[in-house]
Amino acid sequence: MLQFLRGMPKIELHAHLNGSLNIGSIRELAAKVYGVQTKEFSALCERFIKFEKGAKLDECFEKFGLMHELTATKEGLESATELVIRDFAKDNVIYVELRTTPKSNENMSRRSYLDTVLGVIRKTSDLYNIKVKLLPSINRAEPVDVAEETVALAVELSAIEPDIIVGIDFSGNPNQGKFKDFMPVLNKARNHGLKLAMHCAEVDNPLEIREMLRFGMSRCGHGTYLSASGFEYMKEENIPIECCLTSNVKSGTVANIGVHHLKQLMEADAPKVLCTDDSGVFDTTLTDEFFLATESFGLTRSQCIALTMEAVEHAFATREEKLMLKMQIYSYTRRQNK
Repeated sequence: MLQFLRGMPKIELHAHLNGSLNIGSIRELAAKVYGVQTKEFSALCERFIKFEKGAKLDECFEKFGLMHELTATKEGLESATELVIRDFAKDNVIYVELRTTPKSNENMSRRSYLDTVLGVIRKTSDLYNIKVKLLPSINRAEPVDVAEETVALAVELSAIEPDIIVGIDFSGNPNQGKFKDFMPVLNKARNHGLKLAMHCAEVDNPLEIREMLRFGMSRCGHGTYLSASGFEYMKEENIPIECCLTSNVKSGTVANIGVHHLKQLMEADAPKVLCTDDSGVFDTTLTDEFFLATESFGLTRSQCIALTMEAVEHAFATREEKLMLKMQIYSYTRRQNK
């Protein structure tokens, strides 16, 4: 099964750029851009992926400090973006939607941050034979005026790069910020044709979950604390839940893999997709996530293919792109069945 999954063309719909560099690529980035390859740095890398038993979600967000430092320059950001795209392609991911919060520091403005990421995507998509989209992220822990700048940039740049910038991600520490404060700017993005991928029900906050469901979204990130009625709502509205198995277990939002809500979603026949979230932080790949699902919930080859086809349907891709992706997946299944 593992060999089949490694070769299977895959669709990644929930991947944060700064969290998707694996340890090898972090070392490669540090050596290339900063010349850092000390024992201390190696130890720091090991702590980057180490999760103690009983880890809490807040601890996961603290780990991003390392990556923010490594991508604080244009050269660092360029290299990191290319390495992430390369690593997904190595895992036979043929389509990925990357999410990233535009940063502003002494080296870059938020505009130049997005311009840099866009430049790498344009350069590397054909090089690694992978279709890459970009969802600029709103970090709910930051002020609303930062979100407004991010959306304004996304709207402007999506008119220039409509095949790359296709939506907005709403994420960040769910224990910080209030969703209702961001509703106007999210509505602005939606009114300009951008899809909304929103982290929803990542923690147990019934009031906010109701607010988010009423507001609406194109895809739901995590959905860990959705009730049975919430699953039913997602099914009625055809809103997929982006399930990130390893992420949820390691961050402590799910007690163990056996009780992950993917099982409930499958039983309810509700829309769902398998994703990595932060493949570097959680030391996983999309192949690993599929294999974990087969080991934990008994998914068959045909169910893995069906989940991949379902991901195609929920991708923020054009009709023509979806057709091409389906043809690649179908071609693989035909070769395997010979």
